[in-house]
Amino acid sequence: MGWDELAIMSSLVTGIATLGVAVFLSVQLRLQHRDSERQHLDSARDFAFSNENRQQNLFQGVYVDSEAWDLQWKGLSDYESLTPKEEFRFRIIQQMIYLWSWNAWRLKRDGEDTARFRFQWVQLLEQPGARRFHEEWGRPLLARDASMLSFVEGVYEEMESQAA
Repeated sequence: MGWDELAIMSSLVTGIATLGVAVFLSVQLRLQHRDSERQHLDSARDFAFSNENRQQNLFQGVYVDSEAWDLQWKGLSDYESLTPKEEFRFRIIQQMIYLWSWNAWRLKRDGEDTARFRFQWVQLLEQPGARRFHEEWGRPLLARDASMLSFVEGVYEEMESQAA
């Protein structure tokens, strides 16, 4: 075997080695991408779980504390009778509920299924004070997401027509 054949064999071995490295790197990149996607999903789930946990804590705080519950009930049933201080406290509670619901909507907590959201919004807008809050403060809060605003407006219209 002469120098020419040896050079050809060396080039062939180098090409095969280069192809092997390229295949190895491609497999590694795919594995890294899958791990990255999995970490992203885990992060979104953790965030959603934390959001749900905070919402439950808020509800427990409002409905266990008699003073907070009395304020919430007064705001829901007779919004116009709230003093400015009471209205502010009621508005803060309602805003937290709206923002947590928007966050769950944004994260597609239930995928494309809106049945759970519909059930929650029917309950949230059932009382006249909740609908007054929605008219004054809720719409601007939900305006950041046109699809959610449209969805909630449908529930709002239904609740208003039932109340009439």
